[in-house]
Amino acid sequence: MTTQAKILLADDNPAIRDLVSEILTDAGFSVITAEDGQDALEKTYKQNPDLLILDYEMPHKTGFEVVEEVRQHTGYLHTPIIIFTAVTDKDTKLKGLGLDIDDYLTKPADADEVVARVKLLLKRNKQKMDCNPLTRLPGNPSIQARIEQEIECGHKFAVLYCDLNNFKAYNDKYGFAAGDRVLLATSRLLISAAQTDPNSFVGHIGGDDFIIVCDFNCAETIAKQIVSEMIKLSPAFYNDEDRTQGFMISTNRRGQQEKFDLLSMGIGIVHNSLKPLTSYAQVSSIGAELKCLAKQHEGSYYALDRRGK
Repeated sequence: MTTQAKILLADDNPAIRDLVSEILTDAGFSVITAEDGQDALEKTYKQNPDLLILDYEMPHKTGFEVVEEVRQHTGYLHTPIIIFTAVTDKDTKLKGLGLDIDDYLTKPADADEVVARVKLLLKRNKQKMDCNPLTRLPGNPSIQARIEQEIECGHKFAVLYCDLNNFKAYNDKYGFAAGDRVLLATSRLLISAAQTDPNSFVGHIGGDDFIIVCDFNCAETIAKQIVSEMIKLSPAFYNDEDRTQGFMISTNRRGQQEKFDLLSMGIGIVHNSLKPLTSYAQVSSIGAELKCLAKQHEGSYYALDRRGK
C-alpha cells in the first residue's frame, strides 16, 4: 500500500485533531485537517483526498451530513469514509451504514488501530477500483506494480502475455453476452494453469488481453497447459454448424464477410533468464512483439523469447 495517500481529518476538537494527525503523519500519510463539517467539504472538493475521517458531531455540518453530500458526487462514490465518534449506539451505526460509511473509530483513538484501519480501507479500495468488473482479476496498476516488483527482486521470472485470436469477429457474430462468457472461461483457464506456480499472478489487461507473472522455470509448463486446454475449450463456444466445420463466417474490420478460425490463444513469453529486464515499458514492448509473433501461427501457440543480450 502506498503510504503517500492523502487523508482528510475533520474534527472540531483541536487536541484530538492534532493527536490523530500526528499518528497518521508518523505512519507516512499526507494529512489535510478541517475544523468543522463545512471546512471538510470545501477541502475534500479542493484537494481530493484518498480517504476521509470525519467526527460524528461537528459545527455547521455533522459527519453524517458531510457523507450525505459527498456521496451525491460521482467522483466520491467510492472514497473510503471513517466516522470518528464517542457514540456507540446501534441506531447511529445503522444510519451510518445506510449512508455508505465504511468504518467507525471510537474515541479515544488508539494509534495502532487508526493506522491499521486506514491502511486496510485504502488497500481494499485500491483492489476494488483496480479489478476488471467482469473477471474480477487485477487490472493495469496492479499488473505494473507486480512486474516492477519482480524486476526489483532480481530473480528469474517470466511474463506471459495472453491474447485471444479472432475474439472481435466472434463478438460481432455471437454478441457481447457470449463474448463475456468466453472471457470468464478464459480467465478461469488461466488461473487454473497458473497454479503450477503457487506464487504466480494473473491479471486482466483489458478486452481479450490477459497476463500471467510467474517463476521462469514454470513459464513453458503454464503456456503448454493453456494451449492444450484452449484447444479443448474453444469448440464449446460455437453453434453446431460452426463447430462442425471448424470455422465461422463473420465481419472483418473492413465490414466484409470473412472466414475465421475458431478462438485460440496467442502467448508471448518475456523473461530475464538470458538478458536483464529493467523496466515495465521494456517488458511490455517485448511482450507485444512476441505476442504478434505467436498470433502468426495457426491455432493456439506460444512464443518464448530466445534472444540473448
